Amino acid sequence: MQRDQFLRRVKFVLKFGKALHSVGSPAHTIEATLQDMCQLLKIKGDIVSLPTALFTSFSAGDEEVSRIQRVLPMGVNLGKLSKVDAVARDVINETSTYEEGSERLDIILNEPDVYGRFVRVLCFILSAAGFMVLFGGNWGDFFATIFVACLIGIVALFQPKDAIGLVAQMFEAIVAIVASFSTYFLHKFFPTLNVGVIILSSLIIFMPGLFITIAISEIATQNLTSGTSRLMGGIMILLKLTFGVFIGAKFATLFIFEPFAFTFGAIPSWFIFISLPITALMSTVIFRASEYDWFWITIAGVFGFSCSKIATIYFGPELGILFGGVCVGGMSNIFARFKDRPSSLFQFPGIILLVPGSIGYRSLNALFERDVIGGLTTAFSMLSLATALVVGIFLGNILIRPRRSL
Repeated sequence: MQRDQFLRRVKFVLKFGKALHSVGSPAHTIEATLQDMCQLLKIKGDIVSLPTALFTSFSAGDEEVSRIQRVLPMGVNLGKLSKVDAVARDVINETSTYEEGSERLDIILNEPDVYGRFVRVLCFILSAAGFMVLFGGNWGDFFATIFVACLIGIVALFQPKDAIGLVAQMFEAIVAIVASFSTYFLHKFFPTLNVGVIILSSLIIFMPGLFITIAISEIATQNLTSGTSRLMGGIMILLKLTFGVFIGAKFATLFIFEPFAFTFGAIPSWFIFISLPITALMSTVIFRASEYDWFWITIAGVFGFSCSKIATIYFGPELGILFGGVCVGGMSNIFARFKDRPSSLFQFPGIILLVPGSIGYRSLNALFERDVIGGLTTAFSMLSLATALVVGIFLGNILIRPRRSL
């Protein structure tokens, strides 16, 4: 292979790897996908993916190139992931040159978010209300959750676009303070409100449940450095949220009001059939997927939650989550085969309602209240549920083989 041709292929693989990293792909997916691409392009590649960097080495005959790329994680972006996948297929099928593919990747990575801030705030409010119904509560909790979510949404309008700076680093703590203070403030007027459910529902979009689940999947696939780093990052987010709730509750104790004697009615059980599809639909905005994929994303969320809920009734929470993971993992591969799209388009929305981020929050909250035994017990439950979900997804991949690594 000529050196010029070798360098063109290496440049494209590097650009493709950076694109995958930027749209939130796990380490094992990035490494396996780049390895597959190297084989298709007839070059040898060694890839190590970390949460903030890519270490790569390529060779073909006597030619050899090593590169280190610093990458800032930008969160899951299913819309760009789908476009990146299409570019890779065009280059591999030789319908586009390497230079054309690189230019298209640059354009994709520099595209602004499909959804503006106000749409994301509306999504946040609807997600909070939907999760409140799933957690269980009364109509007072429902409307209080919407009110608190609106306050947090206003704060979120001022969220920095990048992850740099003190405000961005402490943003989770800031919104937790707002959620906690406003919830406890309302509780002084309406003592029948369920404070824990309202706070948890309002902050659910900030819970790093998917973050922790991906971390455990990376550790399970022997990506120990990446998985451990991502796991510690998720725990730090939980710490900031828990600390913010603790501070907000302390501020609320400074106010004393005469409560109203008012009792709220229970939310009927059939209401979940309305709230569940809406909550699942919001994953389209949360994962920044294309607006044309809303149907499949909604189906994925409803499918994953329903499978897990039914199995939980008969077999308990751990086996219920395991069964949900198996169903989502297998169905995401079926989706990828029939639609010729990345399986993540179905998998991430399918497990978002199953990830145990709220349990991790409850664990740290118990520790802040000096309930060490309860906190450690809940933390173990979080890890066991996250592990059950990861094992379920792996089993789903074994039962129905993925079309390819992505």
